[in-house]
Amino acid sequence: MTLYHLAPKPGFDRYTIQVGWNPHRSYFATVIDFAWDPATDADTEPDTVRLGHHTAVLDPTEVLAAVEPYADIPPGLAAQLRADQAAHPPSPRHATPPAPPRGR
Repeated sequence: MTLYHLAPKPGFDRYTIQVGWNPHRSYFATVIDFAWDPATDADTEPDTVRLGHHTAVLDPTEVLAAVEPYADIPPGLAAQLRADQAAHPPSPRHATPPAPPRGR
């Protein structure tokens, strides 16, 4: 598994922003404000992004687009994520099965 912590954009300094590749099945992205306290900030609930944790995401640009409003995306990160997938392909137990053959 790979994990990259991204620098937040101004205004999102309290957010933890991560993207990566999980060889069990998917790219993933997470944007969370761990400092948020519902007791003191009840009227300002933060944004939360969780992508690729429950459904497979097979294109790294999809997770980068999800975190782009919150974080600076380093140049070449999509290529690095693709390289991570190539270096650690999905495990056979979790790989997406091939589509059945079409009728003739």
